Amino acid sequence: MTGPSPGRPQGRAPGAAPERPLPPRFPLLLAALLLTSAMSMLDQSIVATAGPRLTAELGALELYSWTFTAYMLTFSVAMPIYGKLGDLFGRRTVYMSAVVIFLVGSAACGAADSMGELIAYRALQGLGGGGLQVSAFAVLGDLMAPRQRAKYQGFFAGVMVLANLAGPLAGGVLTDQFGWRWIFYVNIPLGLLALAGIRLLLPAGPRAAARPRVDYPGTALLTLLIAALVLATDFAGREGWSDPLVLGLGAAAVVLAIAWVLRERKAPEPIVPLALFGNRTFTICVTVAFAVSFAFFGCVNFVPLFLQTVTGASASQTGLLFLPAMIGMAVATVVAGQIIGRTGRYKWFPVASTALAAVAALLMSLDPATMDAATVALLLAVMGVGVGLSSQVTTLVAQSTAPREHMGVSTSTVGLARNLGTAFGATVFGSLLNARLATEATRLLPADTARSVTAGTWDPSKTSGLPAQTVSQVAEAYGNALGTVFLSAVPVLVIGLILSLMLKNEKLEPRGPGAGPGKPGEAGARSGDGGAESAPSRT
Repeated sequence: MTGPSPGRPQGRAPGAAPERPLPPRFPLLLAALLLTSAMSMLDQSIVATAGPRLTAELGALELYSWTFTAYMLTFSVAMPIYGKLGDLFGRRTVYMSAVVIFLVGSAACGAADSMGELIAYRALQGLGGGGLQVSAFAVLGDLMAPRQRAKYQGFFAGVMVLANLAGPLAGGVLTDQFGWRWIFYVNIPLGLLALAGIRLLLPAGPRAAARPRVDYPGTALLTLLIAALVLATDFAGREGWSDPLVLGLGAAAVVLAIAWVLRERKAPEPIVPLALFGNRTFTICVTVAFAVSFAFFGCVNFVPLFLQTVTGASASQTGLLFLPAMIGMAVATVVAGQIIGRTGRYKWFPVASTALAAVAALLMSLDPATMDAATVALLLAVMGVGVGLSSQVTTLVAQSTAPREHMGVSTSTVGLARNLGTAFGATVFGSLLNARLATEATRLLPADTARSVTAGTWDPSKTSGLPAQTVSQVAEAYGNALGTVFLSAVPVLVIGLILSLMLKNEKLEPRGPGAGPGKPGEAGARSGDGGAESAPSRT
């Protein structure tokens, strides 16, 4: 038990959480937390540029895409589990376990002798990676009140965006200089440094007072449900939504979802307490996180195709044209956190976020075949700023609605919604693109060229020997198809906008969950939504 802070009245409301000073040498601890977040994001994209060398040595090119799928599958599955385990057993122990698993997986990936081994070890690495991201944000929730937390979560989001952007570059440099195995081995010294920082600088933190009861059936059902959803979207992107395996996985997901909800309603310590969704603010935050990720990352996946086939940009130019969006997202996230930290007001950030992103998507859908690269970069920057304004605000506000003992669960639920939104967006928009592209290619192009376009073998860098009219018609076919994708993102973002407008214009209090008088479940907001009841803080 921690003692009362000096000078603080010792009589406070039952269940009130004391205002905790930051631990000693907090900047060093913050650096360790940022490092683990950066590693988990880097490893989502660092493999991309190592692909040719990796497959040349290990073979099995047809299995290569599973090095991404395996990591994202276990990453997504791990998020809610780590969130709950951290709430039950203490954040530091669970966080350190995630780092160790991630490092063991990284070392094993570097030593893999076959593609099958690499896929299995990437799955192990993802089990740790999901815990790194969730635990870092949950630690901030444990240590800080919502308004103070807002200032730091913006920095985390900025680092994660930059890490994701730097992944392909770092992978290319490491592969060229040291070999592809070092894209995994490089994690080991960085991870050991972060592990030492967490062990030495992070307080043990709150944990359950009584012996924790883990909801093993609920955990198993949720794991299978997430696996079914992720695999269904992955196979749908390759085989189409009518594929028997995709339909079977979809049916399994429905059955598992029903079974999981029934289990969670009676579990003494549910892996995700359904009572959290009784709070309107929490539910809106989860839904907006899903919608924004669905629309933005679903569209962004096809922007390189747009830039190279419609505007004629090279691969390197395409990367540079992405920079405004990434920088805009990172800056907007940091600025939003700083403003919320000063004012406590958060409602208008997700409102502005979804509105800006919807306008940018709508403008990108208007005659894209005639749009130049500079215009696309500008609209991408607007969309990036829009997404940045809400990317971590949804996490912050969801945390503020939850009682302290559910800090990890609230964090991981929003993160899971964001990951699933990204997966579903890429698959759904990919299906729309392929369907519209097949129609437009048949209508506009000669038969041989149409087959090349619809089969995905069209190379925009090798068009010098083709008639100018054919090249223009290919650009028109792609432009019309991609316009459908951008336009389809608009209603999703409008739904997010409407939900954001339904948020109460509350003010985050300077103190944390349950820190003052008010209704249970307010958790730092000026008024409650009738959410989950707050419990005494466990110190």
